[in-house]
This record gives sequence, structure tokens and C-alpha cells, in this order.
Amino acid sequence: MESHFHDITRALRRRWPGGKATPCVVADPFETLTVQLRLSRVVGEIHRLECDQGRWARAHHLAAATRAYDDLLLDAARLTGMPVPDAAPAIRRVMIESALRHDGWSW
Repeated sequence: MESHFHDITRALRRRWPGGKATPCVVADPFETLTVQLRLSRVVGEIHRLECDQGRWARAHHLAAATRAYDDLLLDAARLTGMPVPDAAPAIRRVMIESALRHDGWSW
């Protein structure tokens, strides 16, 4: 008589080639925290720039901060093993943010 555990094991072996589970991507927790900290700092800078109407070269600073934010999101995606979507930067940003938040990231 076979148990439910045996059925589950057999189904998993059929799903993964060779009967072995796919390796899980485990990032260095300190590197993850560093990226999250940098993301929160850049987000704070972007919010500050959006509110500061008197800033000289505000658009330039805002564009640079946004590019830095996008680069950090790409770093975070690589840390988690997430495939980077091939889309426009604004759409890619939303997709990566959503996936990271779904995986428990916060910044």
C-alpha cells in the first residue's frame, strides 16, 4: 500500500528532470540587506527631489536618482535569481518591484 507521501514524491520526480529538485538561489543575507538599505535611501532621495521645487538642476538630479534606483532593482533581481524582463525601464521597474515585494523584500 502506497502513502500520499509516495504519490507526492513520484509527482515531483516527474516534474523535475533526473528526479532532483532544482537548486534554490540563496543570496548572501548581508548583501540583500545592503541592497535594501541602498534602495530605501535612493527612494528617499527621489521623494525629496520630487518635493523640492527650488532645487537647481532638479530634473537632472531626479533622472540620475531614478537611474540609480533602476540599477539597484536590477541588482536585487539578480540576487534573487529573478529573470530580468525585457521591457521599457518604467514597465520593468514596476514588474521587478512587484516581484520583489511578493518575495518579501521591503525598502
